[in-house]
Amino acid sequence: MDQRAREQFEFLGHRSAVYALAPLPGKGKFLSAGGDGQVIKWDLDRRDRGEVIARVDEAVFMLHVLPKLELLVIGTASGMLHVIDLVQRAEVRAYKVHDRGIYAAAAMREDTLAISAGDGTLSLWRATVKGSLDLYRQLPISDAKLRGVTYLPDLRSLAIADGNGPIHVLEDTDWNEKWTLPGHEGGTLCTAWHPARSVLLSGGKDGHLRLWKLDGQGEASLALPAHRSAIYQVAFDRSGALFATASRDRTVKIWDAIHLEVLHRSERIGHGHTHSVNALIHVDGCWISGGDDGRVQVTMA
Repeated sequence: MDQRAREQFEFLGHRSAVYALAPLPGKGKFLSAGGDGQVIKWDLDRRDRGEVIARVDEAVFMLHVLPKLELLVIGTASGMLHVIDLVQRAEVRAYKVHDRGIYAAAAMREDTLAISAGDGTLSLWRATVKGSLDLYRQLPISDAKLRGVTYLPDLRSLAIADGNGPIHVLEDTDWNEKWTLPGHEGGTLCTAWHPARSVLLSGGKDGHLRLWKLDGQGEASLALPAHRSAIYQVAFDRSGALFATASRDRTVKIWDAIHLEVLHRSERIGHGHTHSVNALIHVDGCWISGGDDGRVQVTMA
C-alpha cells in the first residue's frame, strides 16, 4: 500500500445520511444530498458551512447536473423527478414516472438523460429549451432494482446494473440488448467506464470488482475481492490512472487502475466514515464521498 500521506477533511451540514453527490461547473464546486431532502452546494476552497440551494420533502437518491442548460435533476426515494433551474434556484418541473426510488442518471449527450430506478425500468429523457424534460421512452429491464446506469460513448451503449445480478448493455439507437454480462452474485450495484479504454468496471453486493472487456464478446477479464461488503459506487479519475470504490463496509479505497493495487484506504480510524459509504465522485484531484453518517468526506488524490 502506498504510504504517502493524503490530506483529508470533511464537510458537515446534512442532518441524515448522504446518498448523492454531483460535480458542478467551476473549480472545486459540487453538490450533495440525502435523507434530509436538502441539496447543499460546497466549495473545496472554502471549508465552512455549505449553501442550501434546493429542498424537497423526501430523501434524495440521485443528483445530476446538465451544465449547458444550467439545470439540476433530482431523483427521490418515491420516484419523483424534480428539475431545478440553477440560476434562479427554483423548481421548473416535477415528474412522476417511476413507482420506486430513482438511483442513477447518465448523460448520453448534452441534452439527453437515461435514468434508472427501483421499479426495474429505465426512463429516457430529452431536455427542452424551456428548461424542462420530455420523456420519450421507458424500458422495462428487470423485476429488481436498477441501482446504476453508465453511458459508454465509444460503443454508443448504456450499461445498466441489475439488482438480480446481470449487467445489461443496450445500444442507444433501437435499445436492443448487445450483451448480457453475468455481473455479480446477489446483485450488481454500480458500473464505471474507463475514460481511455474499452473496459467496464462493476461492483456488487458480493464486495467484488469485475473488469469487463467490451471490445469483443463482453467477457470478464478479472474478478477481484475488494471489500468486506457491498460496493455501492465506483468512479475513475479523469485520466483513468486511478479509480476509487465506496462500500457498505465503511471504507473508501483509492486504486492504481493499471496494477489494481490499493493506494489508500480511508476508514473509521482517522478521518474516515463511521457508517456505510453510499456516494463517490472525483472533483479536481479530490475523491469526495458521502455516507450514512451524514458526512461529506474529501480525500486528496
